[in-house]
Amino acid sequence: MKNIMPPRFQKGTDFFDKALTDSYQRLEYPAKWLEEGKGYAPEDAYVISHPSWFMEPLPLVPEISIYQLFHQTAQKHADETAVIFLDKPITYRDLDDLICRYASVLKGLGIGKGDVVATMLPNSLQHLVSFYAVTMIGAIHTPIDVMFQADEVAYQIKDSGAKTIFILDILYDKIAKLKDTGPIDQIIVTNVKDWANPNMVTPNSLKYFWDTPKQPIPGTIDFFESLEKASPLETPETVDPKKDTALLLYTMGTTGKPLGVIETHFNLVFNSLTHAHAFRSWEGREVNFSIMPMFHTSGYLLHQLPALYQGGTVIPIPLFDLEDSFRIIKTYGVNVIFAPPTFFIALMSRPDMIDLYDLSSIKASIGCAAPVPVEVQKQWNELTGVHLINGWGMTETNSGGIISIPGIKEKDDAIGIPVYSEVKITDARGNIVTRNVEGEICYRGLQVAAGYLNKAKETEAAFQPDGWLRTGDRGFIDEQDFVHFVDRIKDLIVASGYNIAPMEIENVLYLHPAVEEAAVVSHPDPYRGETVKAIISLRIDYMGKITEQDIIDFCKQHLASYKVPKIIDFRDILPKSPVGKLMRHKLKDT
Repeated sequence: MKNIMPPRFQKGTDFFDKALTDSYQRLEYPAKWLEEGKGYAPEDAYVISHPSWFMEPLPLVPEISIYQLFHQTAQKHADETAVIFLDKPITYRDLDDLICRYASVLKGLGIGKGDVVATMLPNSLQHLVSFYAVTMIGAIHTPIDVMFQADEVAYQIKDSGAKTIFILDILYDKIAKLKDTGPIDQIIVTNVKDWANPNMVTPNSLKYFWDTPKQPIPGTIDFFESLEKASPLETPETVDPKKDTALLLYTMGTTGKPLGVIETHFNLVFNSLTHAHAFRSWEGREVNFSIMPMFHTSGYLLHQLPALYQGGTVIPIPLFDLEDSFRIIKTYGVNVIFAPPTFFIALMSRPDMIDLYDLSSIKASIGCAAPVPVEVQKQWNELTGVHLINGWGMTETNSGGIISIPGIKEKDDAIGIPVYSEVKITDARGNIVTRNVEGEICYRGLQVAAGYLNKAKETEAAFQPDGWLRTGDRGFIDEQDFVHFVDRIKDLIVASGYNIAPMEIENVLYLHPAVEEAAVVSHPDPYRGETVKAIISLRIDYMGKITEQDIIDFCKQHLASYKVPKIIDFRDILPKSPVGKLMRHKLKDT
């Protein structure tokens, strides 16, 4: 039986035992951070993760590039399957060969250390090759959302300073003008079918790509043709892992313009190790269903990079297709899935498919992009026998900053515990509050990014001199050291002076058997200032049978009167971001 350290609320300063101190010292965690943590009273809303709370001990984190971490694995697992994309597998040896060839192509184009290379590709073998090849030569990889329109692409290209882009051929029109006007010098193109099993059954989500013939684009470089002509680069560029940028990820800022988050090689190596060892609740090789998009932090750390560090198999999913998801899980024995709540809701909406396909290979299912409602967790567990645990992270924390640890440190209504890091809750003046009191979630650890590119003011506001990151999320810490997420501070509804968290009401709505999906937003009110509006999609068998008043009456049984939605809006489908997160801001506008 694993010996688990009791909560800090119970142990006080004894919580900082030799195991904790030795573990953090091995990570070269700043001593002054640990001293600050020891100074907080047991009742203060502060938690630092204890190593006994995790599945496996964390080995020494090597100070190498993220490509070198992959290369070490490729040498150990050369003949194992690294990636299966569109039903076509590739071994670690052959994947490393493609990476080294593409690195050689980039070098031949004059791209070197510190240069920025943009990639506008869905999850794919080609995207993985690009990421590792760019980092192999010490350049900086910046992925662009494949849903972006020309103006949005132009902004990221200009802000990042990229002069080369690797793009899906069908998206070429979105960047054609950038080649003519100067920011882009070189365009590398690929077709989604360039790496695909010719006998695969094409999912409905990819029909458009399949039915559009590949056409040569003058003035561009064909990706696979260039690899065939290239000799593999043998020696990676020397980098300073803690200072040199590997990945430049863009996240939406409060000003409305995306912010480029600076991720170092060490950030990515550190989180590859922590994400692999902290919550490995499965045995044997990981087979990862990689649905989180690679223009988002979760596309890398949840769980492609950790899976490839372990010698597992990654299955990149370019576009979600419900029926094909069942096929892939069964065919390849998928055992690990990180996905938004909407993914699990979609699977559960098809009990006929669950009965038809064997999902017993799944050993770990983790919600990301948004907290998983407790009722959704319960339903998933009842259908599959697998716990659906919560987690929390940001681009600024390199994805999974807080997570529940199955069987060791988990709680359904919490987002979990920090991963080799610290969390405290502060009030509006920055003072720490007591447990169970809501405030801003502040996060500190070695995985925190270096700041925002070209945005000194925003960097200063979020990244504090003492290492704390102000997240803009509201939450609290309980007596068991679990962190609870309430909502984004900017999403709170203020009605008649009451602060109302949309997520709390959404959790209640999911208790109603008729509700398929739900989102709660503010709505202008001349008397209350704001009032509560619920947008709901109903399960098929309840459509036309449930009224707005039925939902309101149900909420009155579970919520204080000021939290009960005053407006109910039934929709066929709710708008979601490319990572599957419900888009409240779009619902506010309609």
